Amino acid sequence: MSYLGEEIKKLGFGLMRLPQKDGQIDIEQTKTMVDMFLKDGFTYFDTAWAYNGSEEAIRQALVERYPRESFQ
Repeated sequence: MSYLGEEIKKLGFGLMRLPQKDGQIDIEQTKTMVDMFLKDGFTYFDTAWAYNGSEEAIRQALVERYPRESFQ
């Protein structure tokens, strides 16, 4: 699928419900999931301010660990 001149696979990583540990998002498990998703060639991540804690989680699991051009 092409979007804004970029080829994007149809499957995206939705951040509405992430794994929990002790009542908080499990960042280590989220990192593992992000790593597997990228390894399999997917690059699209979907988050929103309404997904409680997801923006901070994806910052730690993705943004701080991968170059910006490797994901959308």
